[in-house]
Amino acid sequence: MTRLLHTCRCIKFNNRNDIARQLSSSSSSEITRSDIVDEASALTRSLYRLCLRSVKVIRHGNEFDEKDFQRRDEEFSNPTPGGVMSMAPPPNREDELRSRAEYYQSYAREYFIQESDCLDNDPLQERDIRRFLYYLRKGEKDRKWLLGDMLFPDPYKTAFDVERIEKFESMTKTYLGEDEEEEIAEGTNTGSSEATTSNGDDYFADAEDDLPDWVKKHMK
Repeated sequence: MTRLLHTCRCIKFNNRNDIARQLSSSSSSEITRSDIVDEASALTRSLYRLCLRSVKVIRHGNEFDEKDFQRRDEEFSNPTPGGVMSMAPPPNREDELRSRAEYYQSYAREYFIQESDCLDNDPLQERDIRRFLYYLRKGEKDRKWLLGDMLFPDPYKTAFDVERIEKFESMTKTYLGEDEEEEIAEGTNTGSSEATTSNGDDYFADAEDDLPDWVKKHMK
């Protein structure tokens, strides 16, 4: 009888693993490479728009830029006596601010073009998706750093959709079959624990206590 109980528990555990594999396989088949690429494209466009909007924020400068221009204008108009005469032209506020904005706009465009082949492989590999997520998060981090370094407030600090990126990561895990591996590993650990417990006298003592008296009589 004790062997029968142990066998039943093993069958139940194996069936649970089979069901987990079937569910994972079904979920994996529902997520295609096209789904991953389409969602990655949407996330990329969203971040690119944020970067361009951030460039517009710095386009016309702020009070700290104004103070810097005033200081340089003063230095140009009133050079230090005995100092080296500068042959540089006077500060041009509009030209410098426009050039700065154009530089960062070009930088953002090159950044996105440079890494546009992240998901070109078919089928996609884990390293491809890791690379994409790394540059996506780095792009947002650099965008925030730029505004902070230039002492601009960030009007889009909550616009980066972290929750959507986490859902995208879940999609990629399903696509790669990592969910299935995690469930099987978890089930294996649970099964090992159950098997270890099943080999102990304490487990069977507890199990036998729940049996009817007439069964216990035939087990002696």
